[in-house]
Amino acid sequence: YLEQFDAQVSAHGGKVIYCQTGEAVADFVLKLAKERGAGLLVKSKSMTTEEVDLNERLEHHHLEAVETDLGEYILQLAHQRPYHIVAPALHMTRYDVADVFSKSLAVERETEPEKQTKIARSVLRQKFLDAGIGITGANFLVADSGAVVVVENEGNARLSSSAPRIHIAIAGIEKIIPRAADLAVFLKLLGRSATGQPLTVYTSFLSGPRREGEVDGPDEFFVVLLDNGRTKLLADAEKRESLYCI
Repeated sequence: YLEQFDAQVSAHGGKVIYCQTGEAVADFVLKLAKERGAGLLVKSKSMTTEEVDLNERLEHHHLEAVETDLGEYILQLAHQRPYHIVAPALHMTRYDVADVFSKSLAVERETEPEKQTKIARSVLRQKFLDAGIGITGANFLVADSGAVVVVENEGNARLSSSAPRIHIAIAGIEKIIPRAADLAVFLKLLGRSATGQPLTVYTSFLSGPRREGEVDGPDEFFVVLLDNGRTKLLADAEKRESLYCI
């Protein structure tokens, strides 16, 4: 299925990059950013990039990687790690957020969540416009079409994948599924298990760079497939079920 996915991505003008380790992921992103002259990257929520400490690795090389999911953005400003896989800033009150925004963004202290969201939006909109590279995770990789499926509730992943000139999707190899027809059951499971929704608000199928005549989309499209110990788990009869989780 990985080989089939690779062939389909290539057929649609994209490129698949295989990485054994988190260091290899960071090395690829750093090399590409340097070659393309991209100093600013925008990111949508991705547990895989958290797994490999991508933001920290990029910052070490003086690249700015900005989280665009509201909860992740709050935590990035507060220099914290995600508290929960679905609601990363669940442990913070609106008063905590007010303190973070006031200190980090030099704005008046605002405690109303709706106004806090507007503050974040005003900053992030310009980041989307200025970024040279957008990074997303992937909820599913569809082998028969080469599609990267990204599921979200805020719409920031769509901006991260379409506004910058380059889109990089980073995913563990366990995210592969055989056919688009298999998505129906998985999308139902995902929304109901995560937030109790019948279906997540935004479901995007991304398969390659912008085609001729298309208005939106990146000029370049890369899918980074990460092992980072997954094949060892797969070979272990007792531990392989943990791959179902992640």
